[in-house]
Amino acid sequence: MPAASTCPFDHHAITDSREAWGIYADLRDDGVVFSPEYGGFYVLTEYAHVLAALRDPDSFISGGGTRVPTVGDGRLIVIDNDPPEHTSYRAVVTARLTPDSVRGMAGGLRALIDRLVDDFHAEGGGDWVSGVGLPLPLHVLTQVVGFDWDTVAQFRDLAEEGWSKATEQDILAARAGLMELVRAEVARHRRTRPDDFITSLLDQRVDERPMTDDERERLLLGLAVAGHETTMNASGWILRYLADDPARQTLLRERPELIPKFVEEALRHSSPIHSIGRTTSRDVEVGGVVIPAGSRVLLVYAAANHDAERFAEADEFDVERSAAGHLAFGFGRHQCPGALLARTELRLLLEKLITLPPVEYAGEPEFAPLSGGTMSGLRALPLRFAAEPTR
Repeated sequence: MPAASTCPFDHHAITDSREAWGIYADLRDDGVVFSPEYGGFYVLTEYAHVLAALRDPDSFISGGGTRVPTVGDGRLIVIDNDPPEHTSYRAVVTARLTPDSVRGMAGGLRALIDRLVDDFHAEGGGDWVSGVGLPLPLHVLTQVVGFDWDTVAQFRDLAEEGWSKATEQDILAARAGLMELVRAEVARHRRTRPDDFITSLLDQRVDERPMTDDERERLLLGLAVAGHETTMNASGWILRYLADDPARQTLLRERPELIPKFVEEALRHSSPIHSIGRTTSRDVEVGGVVIPAGSRVLLVYAAANHDAERFAEADEFDVERSAAGHLAFGFGRHQCPGALLARTELRLLLEKLITLPPVEYAGEPEFAPLSGGTMSGLRALPLRFAAEPTR
């Protein structure tokens, strides 16, 4: 049986998100790849290989940590758990994010988006990331989870600081500043008991026992990071796609029913989360290569979403395509529980934007490195509004 190709691939060394897809294309050409970096890990980039791994979570497990490298024993809840713990913890989160719950949030989300975008428009535009892209998911965290605004206003800088330490420190140590904020929020909720998700965790039971403070804090830490980065990055890419090609804005104004497809194609094409780590629980054959038990494996969603074997002309942004089956939110047991909420925010955002004059570049976008080797976005996106809307 053939061995994996060897390549010194380092996802943490990608300094500009746009560079990633060319690197992934080369990796896909080589099939299953072994990188000697960080003690060694396998890299899966073909759509069929990544999907097969996601469909087999008992062989590609998460309990060993979902970052490559995983340093220390610190784990986040729910992302770094396997059943039966994962089943219990995920149920706590998904109970807050059911389809009915998200539908019930739509009015508040629309009002929030209207306010943020109207303010951005009234100012003539500016940096989309700081003006709308970041504030939107931070405000949603206050509404959906119950974090105080003064708390979430500190999340971005602390998240970036944590990612900078991800290859050297235990995730809980790297996120110490965020953990301190989370602990303060739990203490505040104990004192005041507002009617929100954090307060519900104070009385939460898992597996017929009370949830511990450590569990609450690690669950909330995961929500603090994932709850703002993905949507912030996705909205930045969406605005870039609009500014890149004014015809796309015209199309959405003429055919607003395409907005959901636009969102899905943007998620496929940009993949705000590029990759996630797993550990093999047994010897597993992938693409004719045996990956030994106990191996670290990086599943590269972004590469899979640009695999021409699955998506024709995959590097092209095509709002008319069906992007169904893309892996931007993962798949199966560990699919992002906030996917419906994120999709709803992005859809409402586009519905608002097509009521305003078209957006256009007001300067050069600044692309960020892959935060933690996985989060793909823009640091700055200068935009302005054209004089008249396109009809």
